[in-house]
Order: sequence, then structure tokens, then C-alpha cells
Amino acid sequence: MMKRNLFGNAPMVLTACLLICGLALIGCTPREPKPSGDTPQTTASPKRIAEPASSERHGEVEQARPSAAETTKPQQPAKKKEPEEKPTTEPAAAKSPESSLSEQLENVQEKPRDLGPPLVDNPASLIRLSREEPIWVDRQNKHVVLQGEVCRAGYPLEFFATYSNRAYEAVVSVNVKPSTAHAGLLAVGAKPGHPAKFQPEFVPPTGTEVAIDVRWKDDKGKVQTAPAQHWIRNIKTGKPLDSNWVFAGSGFIRDEATGKEYYMADSGELICVLSLPTAMLDLPIRSYGALEARSFEAFEEHLPPAETPVTIVLKPILTTAGKPTAEPAVGAVPSQPSLERQEEAITKAVEAVQPWLKLLDGGEYGQSWETAADYLKKTVERRNLVKSFSEARKPLGAVKSRKLESKKYLTCLPQAPEGHYVLLQYKTDFEHKNGQTETVTMMLDKDKKWRFSGYYVK
Repeated sequence: MMKRNLFGNAPMVLTACLLICGLALIGCTPREPKPSGDTPQTTASPKRIAEPASSERHGEVEQARPSAAETTKPQQPAKKKEPEEKPTTEPAAAKSPESSLSEQLENVQEKPRDLGPPLVDNPASLIRLSREEPIWVDRQNKHVVLQGEVCRAGYPLEFFATYSNRAYEAVVSVNVKPSTAHAGLLAVGAKPGHPAKFQPEFVPPTGTEVAIDVRWKDDKGKVQTAPAQHWIRNIKTGKPLDSNWVFAGSGFIRDEATGKEYYMADSGELICVLSLPTAMLDLPIRSYGALEARSFEAFEEHLPPAETPVTIVLKPILTTAGKPTAEPAVGAVPSQPSLERQEEAITKAVEAVQPWLKLLDGGEYGQSWETAADYLKKTVERRNLVKSFSEARKPLGAVKSRKLESKKYLTCLPQAPEGHYVLLQYKTDFEHKNGQTETVTMMLDKDKKWRFSGYYVK
């Protein structure tokens, strides 16, 4: 039988009283405070351009958030409690981690880092789209130019470029709203399609195909250029990303409480590598959202140091009336050059084709498109070229030997604009088939460099 305490419940009452008094003196903040009808709560929210957001997964669309003015309630003064001994100096109120993060994000937004001028060939042709955001339109070349800085992703990628507060799963952080980039793409003639759809079955995103270049300065101050795909690695194959993006165009969602519409991608879905129903630019493939199933990671070996300023050039692949644009590569073509000049052109073309053949033999079909002549890139979409090369070369297997058998200088080819061409023919033995003839067409591009413009094997 339990012995009854001589003082009954007095110790328990005394303990409770001491606990209440202690809390009144020092205060007690719950780990996860919840708003109630008696206690007003203030929610600190950064400006929308740097607004943190959760990732969408397989068709889940994030609900639009009201603005900071709508979500922030007026702060009421706390009721004063009489301490037993009044301190000579009142301690400052502790800030929650959420409030500190919001203040940091607001400071980043108010004082963006100076990234210097955009690294483009003709800065005079740029038209700035926003005073606050580093983004321009190049109407002459039909490009959209924006700036950011290299970051170090800690996880498999969800984005190529997004806000700094989501940079832990991106390659480049930017201070540009996707809605502003959307407007820029419209201004240069790109057409939005639709983001990825998941019901009743998966449908990949559509829209104008967009190639992306990145430019930065190396440690010697020299400007370097690479396709954005060069900074992204396929986790399974270990090779660079082999696809351009498409202008999916995101969409709008209405806040029923306020009647306001929000551009969904403004929560950060600028340039995505994950299939997202809110993406502005996305890959035209299925890329899973679960962390353990993601397809891509940062290609660390190809990246410049973290925080390196980078210029991102969005290059829509435009067509006219559904037909490829046919723009001569070098303008007016002079009369047939002398034999000496022809031999010089052939020598340069043969030298220029070697790195391209290396890409082709290595299965880097997407990269071979990136290094192609401007005319070909305007007439053949990257994905179509990749498909054609894959169908033609994979059944043949690896190259065992290749010998140049003929070379010819030309100024015109069927179904091509006038220009300077060199036609090269090789006799090639493949792993699964010998004695094949490879024909490669090299073209003198606008920058006076020889580039691939045609290939077939039989």
C-alpha cells in the first residue's frame, strides 16, 4: 500500500507555482509557434523575387502566396510582466531563425551584387528590361541576356538557374524573375507552349526550343563560352546533358481571396532540369522529382569557382511561317577564289573537322549540334539531329579506322544558301561494319570559322 505524503499535494502545487513564475520572468517561445485568436503573429516575408518555395513534385502545383503586405499582421505590444528585480539593462528580444532568414533575403534583394557588364559581343545592341534585374534583350540577334553567379549545388539538380535561396539544387543563382525572362523571350519572337503535364498520363513540356550559352572570365581575365549543357552531368551516364530547353511558359494562378493573379514560375522555376508543372524553361523529357531518382547533377569539373559572375544567353531557335529560316552564313559570296585560296580553305576545314568528329565518335551528339554552323542550327532542331545521329551511328559501333579519301571546295550546294563549303569524304571501318563512306560538309561561318553543316554515312 502506497504511503500518503504528509503534506498532501502541497509539493506539486508549489512546483507548479514556481514553474509559472519562472516562465513569466524569462519567457518561453515554442519551437513551432501557431497563431491563435488571442496572440497576433507576424510573418516575415522577403520580396517575391527571392521568395523561398517548396519544390513541386509530379503535378503538384504550389498555391500562390499573398504578398508580404497581405500576410503580415500588425504587431501588438506584448503585455508587461512585473519582474521581482528589474534589470538595469533590458535584453534585446531574440529573433527566430525564420525572421533572420527573411531579413537576409531582403538585404540580398535590396543590395544585389555588382556583376559587371554582360559578356556579349555587341553590348550596344542590348535593351534593358528592368532597372532592378540584370536582364536585357538583344533584338539584333534575337537573344535574351541575363546575369547570375556560379553556385555549388549540395544535391542533385532541380534547376540550372534559380534564386539564391534555392541555389543548393542549382548551378547558377540569379536575381531575375522568370516573368521578366518570359516577357523577353516573347519580345524576340519565341512562342510558349505548356509545362509538363502528369494527368491522365505524362506529357513533356512544349514550346520554342531554346539553346543556352554561358559566358564567364577565367582566372586570367579571358572570356570563356560554353553551352549550358556542359555544366550539367547525367548521373547515370556521366556525360553532359544532351538536350536543349523549351519555352514551356509556366502559367498563372488566381488567389481567390484577393482576386490577384500570380505567375507561378516566379517562385523560382526559371530554367529547370526537373519536370515541373510551373516551369518557365524546362527540358522536353521526363525528369523525375524524387531526390533519389533525379537525373542530373552539377558537372563540377567543368564549373568555374563559386561566385564567379556568369552571363546567360537564351537563344531561341526561331522559324518563319513554319519553315526554317534560310540566312546566308557569310553574306555575298565572291566569285570562285583562286586555287591557292581554295587549298588554304580546304586545309583549315580539315583541321576544324577533327574535334567535331571526336564528339561524333564519342556519342556527344548534342554537343556536335552546339558546335555546328549557324545555318544548320537554324534549320535543324537539336533533338532531331541527336535522333538522326543516334539512329545512323549506334548500329555501326565504334570507329576502328578512318581515312580521308577526297576533299572538294564548293560555293553552292543543293537546298543550301550560297557560301564557302568544303566537302570531305572518308573511308571508315566500324566495329560492326567495314568499308563505309562518311561525308562531312564544312561551312565557313559568319565569324570566319569552319564548322560542320552536314553529315551522312552509307
